[in-house]
Formats: sequence, C-alpha cells, structure tokens
Amino acid sequence: MKRFDKGYIYSALLSDLLGSLVILFFLMEEIMLESETPPVGLLSILPGILGAFAVIYLCFITYRILYYMTSGYQLTEKEIKCNRGVLYRRRSVLEYKNVHAINKKQTLLHRIFGIAVLTVDSGSTNTFHQAEITIIEKSRTVDALVNELNALKESGVRTAEGATEEVLLSEDDSLYRFTSKSKMLYTLINIASTAFFTALLGVMTIIVLGICKLILQLDSLGTWGQYFLFAFMITLGSMLLFSFFSFVGCMIHSFVGYHKFNITKRGNDIQISYGLLERHTNTFSYNRIKAVKISQGIVQRMLGFASIKLEVIGYTTNTGKDNSAELGVLVPFCKYNEIGDILSKVLPGFIPEKKQTRAVAFFPFVSWFVLILGIVSGVVLIEALLPMLIFKVSSSVVAAVICSVIGSAAVVLLFKILSAVLSYQNNGIAVTNGKITAYYGGFTKNITVFNAKNLIAAESVTTPLREKAGISSLVMHIKTNAITNEIKVHIQQDSLSEEIEQLLTL
Repeated sequence: MKRFDKGYIYSALLSDLLGSLVILFFLMEEIMLESETPPVGLLSILPGILGAFAVIYLCFITYRILYYMTSGYQLTEKEIKCNRGVLYRRRSVLEYKNVHAINKKQTLLHRIFGIAVLTVDSGSTNTFHQAEITIIEKSRTVDALVNELNALKESGVRTAEGATEEVLLSEDDSLYRFTSKSKMLYTLINIASTAFFTALLGVMTIIVLGICKLILQLDSLGTWGQYFLFAFMITLGSMLLFSFFSFVGCMIHSFVGYHKFNITKRGNDIQISYGLLERHTNTFSYNRIKAVKISQGIVQRMLGFASIKLEVIGYTTNTGKDNSAELGVLVPFCKYNEIGDILSKVLPGFIPEKKQTRAVAFFPFVSWFVLILGIVSGVVLIEALLPMLIFKVSSSVVAAVICSVIGSAAVVLLFKILSAVLSYQNNGIAVTNGKITAYYGGFTKNITVFNAKNLIAAESVTTPLREKAGISSLVMHIKTNAITNEIKVHIQQDSLSEEIEQLLTL
C-alpha cells in the first residue's frame, strides 16, 4: 500500500505551528487571569513558555508522523483501498463501479508543497457527511488519478497497463465563466439586498419611536424635524455600515472563492473548478445528479438574475471530515433568461418546464401566521399591561405601549403579506416525461428540477377546511446529501398529490 506524499507532513506542521501558538496564547491568558500572585517579568517565565510550546508542538509532530506512517492507498484490479487515522483507524474499500464523485482540493499551503487532497465518494446516504476515500499526493499525481478513476468507474476493472492517459482541460473548453464583470455585479446585488432589509428594519424602528414620541411627548427626541433628521441619518448610517461589510465579504467570496471558476465536460463527466486560496476541482458523472436548484433573491428577481446549484451526493468540499454537505454550485450568478442556454450545454435534461399548476387560494398563505401573530401580540400586551395597571402607570405610557405593540405587529403582518403574495405567485408544479419542476418560495424564489426516479416519497398536507375545498400542500422527498430533502409546494389542487404518487410506482 502506497503512503501519502511527505508534503502532507510539511504543510500540516506549518499549519500546526500557528495552531500551537494560538493554544499557548489562550493557555497563558487563562493562567494569568486565575493567578492571584502579581505578574512576574517576561524573562523569568520565558523558559516555561518555550517548554509549553515545545510540548504542544511535539504532540502535533507526533500525530502527523503517526498519521503518515499509518495511512496510504492502493488501486487494485476492481477497487480502491485506503487506510487512515491514528487513534481511530479507518479502512475503506470502494469498487470502481460505485465511484460517485471525485473531488480535488488544494489549499495555499498545499500549493506551496505541491500536493493536493483527493476525495472519492460512493454517494451512499449512510456516509453523506464524509468521503469514503481520502488520498494526499503530488498535484500532478492527483490529476492522473482523477482521469484514471473517471475511466475506471465506467469499465469497473483496472488493466495491467495502469493509469489512462491524462486529459488536460483548458479554459477555452469552459462551458461557463464567472467573469470579473459578473463578480462585481454579483457583489453589488448582494449589497442592495443587505441595504433593502436594513432599510426595512430602520423603518420599523422609526415607526415605533415615532409612536412613543407622539403619545409620550418625549422632549429628549427633539422636535419632529430633528427627530426625523436623526432617524434618517441613523438608518442611512446603518445601511452604509452593513453594506460596507457586505461589500467586503462579497468581494472576497466572489473574487477569491470563485477565482477562475469554470465548467468543463468530457463525455459523461462534468468538472467544476474554482478557488484561489483553496482550489477545488469537482468531477462527477451526469447520471449522478439528483436535482438542479435555481434561486432568486428579491433583488435578483427585480434585476433579472439568478444562481444555479446542483444536488449531487459526494459533490462537496469535504476532505474526509464532517461537513454540512450543502448543494454544490453550478453557476453562482447569471441572467435569468440565460438559464435555459446554460443548462442546454451542461445539463439538457434539467431545463425547467413552465408551471402547469398554480396556487389556488391566497388566504391559506397567511391564515396560520395571522392566528399565531394575534396570539403572541395578545400575550405580550397582557404581560406588559398587567404590571402597569397594578402600579397605576399613567394612561399616556399605557397608550404608547399598546400602540407600539400594535404598530410592530402591523409592520410584521405587512411584511408577511408581501411574502405571501410572492409565494402565491411562485408556487406551482410541472410534470413532463418523468421530470418534475417545482416552483416555491416567497422573497427567495426557488425552482427545483429533478427526475421522477429520484422521488422517494410524497405526501399531502392539509386541514379539514382545506380538504373540503379540495386543496393541500404537496411535500416531495428526493434523494440528496441529507438522506431526504423536502420540497414543499403549497396550496395546490389535492388531485395533484395523486398524480405525483403514481410516479412512485413507475
């Protein structure tokens, strides 16, 4: 069994050096805080600090060397084997025909030492949080392994000749590029989204404070002109502050996280590469895709943009450790009217169909929320007013509290009604040739496209009143990274559930 590349030790120890310093810092801080004796000079405790650092770093060195000595991989005729771990040893065996996704990852330290991490996943729902196989090798060796495994998962048998010829992918082959212009536009739209919700929160605050000033006649808030001037400046300042942090975060995420983002296709395999500090190269077969999800935030909808994500078990950024196994990005940002053209090049079987059904009633989208909001508002009012009545607080204060609670509830209700209107317009479904397209969401519009063969359960959720009217919410479960994934399409004709259930028997 071949051991991992020695570059793993060097890159890991360089990273552990910083980790040792951080641990030592917090350890010394804890000792200093708990010590009742006056602090002594730095020179007198320097030997102890160096000794503690040496012990901590020695533990890291020992672990890395043991991990290197006990870990390795082997490609046999029909399967790939991998051993790894120190205290908890793990031995994984994966047949080539069961290879689901192949992912290559390189951090900045990995690049310095010329290595990369290769993870190979079977797509099993029992191990959705981690890959079965992890290999740490030279970057070019990993590239050769990627191409060899792509060939072996089709044939299932490794011949005596060994690795297949390496196929180099150039940027000219890319089916989609996330250009600098698109990244800047993506950043600005995210800023606009942040500013929108910040402004909404600011308006709610102004309304509540305005009611308090009107009823209580608070001179501390100044004249009405001063009040609205200060309120406007505070809201504007908050928008600028949050927008600044949003701008910095989005710039880093788009230009660094999606550096040289491109999609290439070779036969039945799709390869997606991206990242500057941490480079990811994800390879998977077309027939392994479970679903395609198209998302539009409220600002993206107004400006006509969207993002496309894939649901592919094993298509994650894991390195053998636990992770959230989120959807993989196919296209981080594009024009909504270009989605059909992009998918026709990459995934022609997942082009969304137009809605065949729509939501049949509006009130159910707000009925439960109105009931719960009324109960919560009533409870808050009672809890606030009872002590005031007991202690005989002035009527103006009581009126201010009542108006503030009612005003806040009214703003929240208005926000919910707007979300319900969008949900009413969005929700719908289309079933065509064994392909299901589900439309759902409120402020964020979602379109999920998946094949009926990946549908594992369907249920109808209704109430006695809705049942009499022949309407219900449809919940569909598909195979995903999270074992099951719910897709909810609300307030549809109840007969639609029977049509979806019939697909489970096909």
